[in-house]
Amino acid sequence: MTVKLEDANINRLDKITRIANLNPLYCRETDTLSSVVDKILTLNHRRIPIISKDMALTGVITYMDILDALLRGQTKDMQISNIMIRDMIFCGSDDTVSYVLQKLKMSRRGGMPIVRDKKLIGIVGEKDFVRLFAGIKFDITVKDVMTPRPLFISKRFSILECLKSMVNTQYRRLPVVENNNLIGIVTAFDVVKFIHEHGYNLKLMNEPLDSIIKQAFTISEDNDVSDVVNLMKDKDIGGLLVVKDKQLEGIITERDILEQIV
Repeated sequence: MTVKLEDANINRLDKITRIANLNPLYCRETDTLSSVVDKILTLNHRRIPIISKDMALTGVITYMDILDALLRGQTKDMQISNIMIRDMIFCGSDDTVSYVLQKLKMSRRGGMPIVRDKKLIGIVGEKDFVRLFAGIKFDITVKDVMTPRPLFISKRFSILECLKSMVNTQYRRLPVVENNNLIGIVTAFDVVKFIHEHGYNLKLMNEPLDSIIKQAFTISEDNDVSDVVNLMKDKDIGGLLVVKDKQLEGIITERDILEQIV
């Protein structure tokens, strides 16, 4: 069972600009890593397009790119052009909603910039598609689409060990489990925020994980996917942990839901 764009009153042949963010946050190639981090933490954006002086799109940067750069010894004063991703996936302003949906699925990217004549005009992501379906019944259970037995970490990890796990696996959400029970979650946002607030002193990363573990939003595997979408929109989050009797059963993210939209 799947849901259709038409279920959310979306014409699949409409231009992607109908549902995209046409006032995107962006940074310039000459901005420093620390100034970019400050901007994305303030507005909690997962990815930021990078532009040249003439507004041409030249790259993109995400939390995971930043963590990877810091782990490789890059400093906070490094120009973002030295670590941004230049080989990026983007779409054109005239591309249809249906085409961009398929491109997001195939690329497995959380989002992509929108360009017109090589100039940045917007950004669109999994979040924009998924939240169109708030309040719409999927008739699909969480168990049917979740990722079972997700990777998790221990409360005994240091923040540095957590960072390395994120970079090595490319998972930006890591559940924290102790004695088989879920006790919380750490996200890439939390790790980047800790580093930024502590002056990029990586020696402090050997501190215990406790200070950045936060409460996880959870759902039952028997819930309808529509309950997940509604909770994601209400809490402004991109993933939920699936729990049964306090034990971690799985994880469901916007990407999992996107796969159910045709």
